[in-house]
Amino acid sequence: MKRLISFAAAAAVLFAAAPKTPSYAAETPAGASCVVYKVEKDHISIDGIGKDFRNGDLVIPEKIDGLPVTCIRENTFFHCEGLKTCVIPDSVEKIGNRAFFDCPDLVSVTIGSGASEIDSLSFSACPELTSVTIGKGAANISGYAFSACPKLSSFTVSKDNQSYSSVNSCLCSKNGDTLVKYAGGSSAAVPDKIKTIGEGAFFEREDMTSVSIPDTVTSIDDAAFSGCLSLKSVEFPDSVKSLGDSCFMSCNSLSKVRLGSSLKAIPDSCFYSCTSLNNIIIPDNVESIDCDAFFSCASLSGIYIPKTVTTINEDAIGRRYDTRQSSSENISGFVIKGEKGSAAEKYASENGIIFGTRVLQKGDVTGDGVIDAVDASTVLSEYALTSTDKPSSFNVEQVIAADYDNNTAVNAVDASLILTKYAENAVKH
Repeated sequence: MKRLISFAAAAAVLFAAAPKTPSYAAETPAGASCVVYKVEKDHISIDGIGKDFRNGDLVIPEKIDGLPVTCIRENTFFHCEGLKTCVIPDSVEKIGNRAFFDCPDLVSVTIGSGASEIDSLSFSACPELTSVTIGKGAANISGYAFSACPKLSSFTVSKDNQSYSSVNSCLCSKNGDTLVKYAGGSSAAVPDKIKTIGEGAFFEREDMTSVSIPDTVTSIDDAAFSGCLSLKSVEFPDSVKSLGDSCFMSCNSLSKVRLGSSLKAIPDSCFYSCTSLNNIIIPDNVESIDCDAFFSCASLSGIYIPKTVTTINEDAIGRRYDTRQSSSENISGFVIKGEKGSAAEKYASENGIIFGTRVLQKGDVTGDGVIDAVDASTVLSEYALTSTDKPSSFNVEQVIAADYDNNTAVNAVDASLILTKYAENAVKH
C-alpha cells in the first residue's frame, strides 16, 4: 500500500512542536531579567520566559550571575503571547529548534554577532514578524528558520558577516548568488544575479500570488515553494536546469506552469497535490519524470509525454490518493498521449491508464485537417481564458497542437504564427 505523503502530513511532521514545560530550576532575581535560565557548567542557557516579563520588549542579558548566556534552547519561547520584540546578545552562539516558533505578536528580532547557528523553525509561524537583523557571526541558518512568516519584509545583515548578505531585503549568501529566504510582498521577485533558489526559500508563504524568476537562476532546491497556497502560475526561464524534490508541493492554486528548455528531470513530488494544475506541456528536453511528480493533480485530465522521456517512476502522473481505500488510484478519464513503444505507453499500460498516439498536426487545433484562421481564433480564445486564471478548455492534444513555437506556452504568439502559416498555405494554393 502506498504511503501517503500529503503536504498536510509533511507539514505536521515538520512543524511538530509540543510546547515544553519550562524549567524554573534557576530564575533571575525579580526586576533583573525577564527570562528563565539554566546553569550549564561555565555558561547559561535560556529556557523560558520569566515572571517579570511585562511590556512586550525582551532584551536577553549577555551575562547572568557572571556567566555568559550562550544558548537559547529549543521551544524556549514557543507560542509566547505578548512578545513583540527581542534583542539577542552577542554572547548567544546557538538558537535552537522552534525557539520562537508560533509567537503570534512577534514583530522584530535582532540577533547578535555571536549566533553562528540558527536551527530549523526557530522563528517560523510568526504571523506578524516583519524585520530581522542578523549579526556578523551567523554561519549556519536553516532554510526553514523563518518559514510561514507572511509579513516578513526585511532582512538586515551585518556587512561583516562572512556567510550571508541582504539583497533587496532578502536573505542571501555572502556572494549574492543563492536566495536563502525571501522577504517581501505577495508579488515576489527573485533578486537579479541569483543562481540558486535555496531549500525552503519560499516555504509556506501562503500569501504569495506570483513570482518572477530571472534568467540567471539555474537551480531551484528542495521544497523551495512548497505550501505557497495562493501561487497561481510560474514560468521557468530556460536557464533553469534542475528542480528539487517537492519543489511546488501542495501549491493548490497553481494552475499554469511553463517548464524551460534546459530542464532534464521533473523530480520526486515536484508538483504533488497541485490540485488546480490543469494544463502543462512537457518539453522535449525532459528525460525523466520521477515518483509522485504530478501525484494528485486532480484537475489535470491528460498530458502528452514526448519520446525523449525514457523514465517514468511510480505514481508519477495520472494517479491520486483515495482516502476511502487509503491507497492510490487512477484519476478518472485521465489520458496519456505519446509515441508507440515509448516510456509513456509502457507507464500507461502498467497503470491501466488510457493511452493514445498524438493525432493533431501542429496548428490544427480544431482537428478538421486544415490550418486556418479558425485555429488561430481558437488559440486566442484559449489564451484569453487562461491569462485570467480560468481553467483551460483544451484537451491534451489541442494544447500540443496550439503550442506552435514549442515553448511550452499557448499564447497570442502561437495564434499569430498559425495565422501566418494559414496565409502561406493560401498563397500556395
